[in-house]
Amino acid sequence: MGALIVHNDKLLMVNHKREDRYDFWVAPGGGVKDTESLEDSVIREVKEETGLNVAVDQLMYIEQMYFPKERSVKFWYRCELIDGHLDCTAKEATIEYIVDVKFMDKHELELRETYPPMLKESFWEKVKQESVQPEVIGLRELKNY
Repeated sequence: MGALIVHNDKLLMVNHKREDRYDFWVAPGGGVKDTESLEDSVIREVKEETGLNVAVDQLMYIEQMYFPKERSVKFWYRCELIDGHLDCTAKEATIEYIVDVKFMDKHELELRETYPPMLKESFWEKVKQESVQPEVIGLRELKNY
């Protein structure tokens, strides 16, 4: 599950960085635990990775990904910021090599390796719409896992 949180025309992103392996930015998100709902997993993942509290608004994208021996589907939800302070020092964030969290504008995203790919494409127009139909994103290979 993933969260797309826009505040002051900037999108919340986290930086995953491992020396000599990878350095990329991605919207916060992760997996579902036990029997939690998809929406509850988004809220938990955002809190763990960024320190912020959010409310889930609506499903925007369904992204298909694969890497050796596994295929996954990620549901990207538009979320609304409630409160909190940017902080990526929680244990759950550090074990995923998250080293930074910040809100980035469209131009900043274009200058970096960022995921999911639609953040450099249709996202900025789509997020302005009050109600959207979820868009299915074609299968892509995960290069950083």
